[in-house]
Amino acid sequence: MNSPRQPSAPSGGKKFSPVRLRGWPRESLPLTTIVAGGLGGALTIALLGFTGDLFGVPLLIAAFGSSCVLLFLVPDSPFSRPVSVVGGHVVAAACGLLIHSVLPTAWWSLGIAVGLAMIGMASLRVIHPPAGGTPIAILLSHQGWDYLLMPVLVGSLVLSACALGYRRLVRNVSASRRPDAADDSTTPRPTSVTPSEVPCHDEALQLTDRNKGVLG
Repeated sequence: MNSPRQPSAPSGGKKFSPVRLRGWPRESLPLTTIVAGGLGGALTIALLGFTGDLFGVPLLIAAFGSSCVLLFLVPDSPFSRPVSVVGGHVVAAACGLLIHSVLPTAWWSLGIAVGLAMIGMASLRVIHPPAGGTPIAILLSHQGWDYLLMPVLVGSLVLSACALGYRRLVRNVSASRRPDAADDSTTPRPTSVTPSEVPCHDEALQLTDRNKGVLG
């Protein structure tokens, strides 16, 4: 009986390299950005929860956790702008409350609510992907129109304020770590020549002939 054939080693001495998954990012975020962003998101969610418990008002929704991923890990994204965060959550919540007020909660009404929220955010140019989950939470938990003010509006404002404070702190820390600019007082600087100071073609020829005569 023949033994099962073993796979032969690659010819030419080439080393085997694993297949890279298509779409997998080649570069990762710096470790300091990851740790700082995680701390910023954790403190922001903790602040929303603590403030809500302290004053007895709801300020925290599940979609804010997804918002923190964008705000603290990808702060320069257009989806992380304060107008996108606040506007996206408010528009999505309004669409969810509107559908909930006229339609029963069902699989098809959930789809209509999310689709309407996407259309509203895109039309008003306040796209914020995490806000797509806000209509689902509204229909499943049967929220009323007061949900639009609190926790959605107030909570998103607090969330955006924390993100802006985080970005300013990170920029200040980064600026303080940069080496001081070198003193340019000892560095010769090229002098600018105005067009009137540039000799014309005839003058340049005269200077050349005069130098030849002196050297000649």
